[in-house]
Amino acid sequence: MNLWRLPHVQLAPEIIFTIPGINWPVTNTLFCTWISIVVLVLLFFFATRRGDMVPRGIQNAAEALIEFLMNLSESITGKKYARKFFPLAATFFFFILVSNLLDVIPGVDSIGSISMEELHKVGAQPSLFLWGDASNALIPWIRPATTDLNLTISMALIAVVTAQCVGFATLGFKEHTMKYVNLRGLLKFSLTGFIEFFVGLLEIISEVSRILSLAFRLFGNIFAGSIVLAVFAFLLPAVANVIFIPFELFVAAVQAFVFALLTLIYLQLAVTGHGHEEEHGEVELGQASAEGSHAAQAVTTH
Repeated sequence: MNLWRLPHVQLAPEIIFTIPGINWPVTNTLFCTWISIVVLVLLFFFATRRGDMVPRGIQNAAEALIEFLMNLSESITGKKYARKFFPLAATFFFFILVSNLLDVIPGVDSIGSISMEELHKVGAQPSLFLWGDASNALIPWIRPATTDLNLTISMALIAVVTAQCVGFATLGFKEHTMKYVNLRGLLKFSLTGFIEFFVGLLEIISEVSRILSLAFRLFGNIFAGSIVLAVFAFLLPAVANVIFIPFELFVAAVQAFVFALLTLIYLQLAVTGHGHEEEHGEVELGQASAEGSHAAQAVTTH
């Protein structure tokens, strides 16, 4: 008999209980989502309840993060759209960060109920602590929310669909649609026009790929990190605590930042009209010519 077995790896979240009356199954990732929301509400309650002119403690940390995200938003979208796009990106950042950080809390993925089916397979009896062949018969009550592909795809859909809605509202239906179905290029009846039309169709594929990219990047990194922590906690417990937990903290913050960053980029691209870069370049060229003319006049006068 083995002293300990490697943890059972399952992509789909496990159902831990069902809400009576409405017969709604609750998975361990959904339960962790609720915990993340409660943690966020409590954090921002304690961060904003005093409102000191000289912030300290949790208020200081919250204001520093808010200022960092606002500066990031302004650097990507400009001051014109920064305050409009900031709430969505900041919400993604804080929710993903808290959800990811819960992965290193003791009890997550390690406390739960016993799968009787797995116990019967190995002929073991239920006990308070599982060990031996029955050591991986645990159904954890709490599993990081971002290890659920349903959640990451939902957030990716919100980001991409919101960007499209903002694009239609800002540019108008015709201008925004021309990014993807460039009929003007097709009506040129030339190779260049056909290429422009084909590039527009590629943009449609690009929009779909953004959903997959956002969802699978976040899911893959956090799910893999959970497995690495579980495996190395079994093989080398001391090494796992010293090396992999700080590394997971770093990955948790990076993944939250990347998701918020890409959301801001997608929103900015959505409000950028077709041919904006050419117009912007012409304006800059005109300004440079005017400045050169003024400089030449000043030299002549002098």
